[in-house]
Amino acid sequence: MPRMPARPVAPSRKPSPPSKKAPSGKGAASRKATSKKAPSGKGAASRKATSKKAPAKKAPAKKAPAKKASAKKASAKKASAKKAPVKKAPKATPARDALQALALKRTINQALTPQHNDGSAVASYMQEIDHPFKAEMEAVRAIILGVSDKISERIKWNAPSFFYKEDLGAFNPRATEYAHLILLFPGGEGMDDKSPLLEGNHKDRREAKFHSLDDVKAKQRALEKLVKNWIALRDRR
Repeated sequence: MPRMPARPVAPSRKPSPPSKKAPSGKGAASRKATSKKAPSGKGAASRKATSKKAPAKKAPAKKAPAKKASAKKASAKKASAKKAPVKKAPKATPARDALQALALKRTINQALTPQHNDGSAVASYMQEIDHPFKAEMEAVRAIILGVSDKISERIKWNAPSFFYKEDLGAFNPRATEYAHLILLFPGGEGMDDKSPLLEGNHKDRREAKFHSLDDVKAKQRALEKLVKNWIALRDRR
């Protein structure tokens, strides 16, 4: 029998590597579910609590210590200012106080007292005044001006007044029962309470009342003596 031709042998195939299997439906679903799962209750609650607590942070509360520090600094500055040495004033003594008071008094008097005699204004006032004791006022005025050329007159307190370095006195035209003269004694100096001319109990002034021209004549010497002593006291200063 004739031989059958041999079949060609096919080349051997290498085994192909196992193909990767796609994840099963359950595994994929579980993974997707895991990735999509919302945060657990505790985590979500903590995050919510954190978001809600954020506004509770009060900046002013943190700045409070700074204010206290500034207040402490201010108090420290005040304390240092208080500790600064203070120059002590010279020790007060009765003599020094008296000199200072006298100097102040002279300054005030120089500012208030005019340096000129305003007799013409007083003369016009006396001509125009309508007073029941006008004659007595004119007589007293003449006595005061006749004591010394140092005495000057002017209108002050809306009435004729007399002065030398400071005010000696003035008429009170509102009193209509008599001619009323008010005499001034600053600090009580030169006040003679034994004089029958003076009335009243004020610390720095007395009153003289003239009820008629005869009364003026009777009190003339006492008035002249009082004015002379008043001038002499001012000249000794």
